[in-house]
Amino acid sequence: MGCLPVKNEFGPPPGVELTQLTPRTYAVFQAAAGRLLGPGPSELIQRGVVNPAQIADTWLARLPELAPPLRGGLLVLEFAPFPFVRKLRPFSALGPSAQDTVLADLMCSSADWKRTLFKGIKSFACLTFYSAVPSRALTGYPGPFGGRGGASAIAEAMEEVE
Repeated sequence: MGCLPVKNEFGPPPGVELTQLTPRTYAVFQAAAGRLLGPGPSELIQRGVVNPAQIADTWLARLPELAPPLRGGLLVLEFAPFPFVRKLRPFSALGPSAQDTVLADLMCSSADWKRTLFKGIKSFACLTFYSAVPSRALTGYPGPFGGRGGASAIAEAMEEVE
């Protein structure tokens, strides 16, 4: 399935070596993340400031038991035909409004497997996007070591004054 062409705007950039995702599953995850996370995150993804699919590949390299189910779910999203998934073409080849329709169908379906697929992809998209430092500007979260001073400010605050 990885031999079919990948829509360039979603595929991995040149020089990116994937260890867990295929170019196809990378493209599907990148497209889905861009639609699931909303306009602010989508803009950062489109500009290449944050790359959820590349972050996902890194996460999956650390948690390889998670890779097969995620790859399988992404392939279902990409290739499952109507009536299983509300589309006639691969997910990554659809326009934004058609992708939104497919994702809304998964989210609101009476079929457990569709809702589970939606929740799994959305959860991983949120995890990967919001773990990236540039996403902090959207949330106001300064990061694990605080704002401007970072770890050094925390270390200074923990020093005992004699």
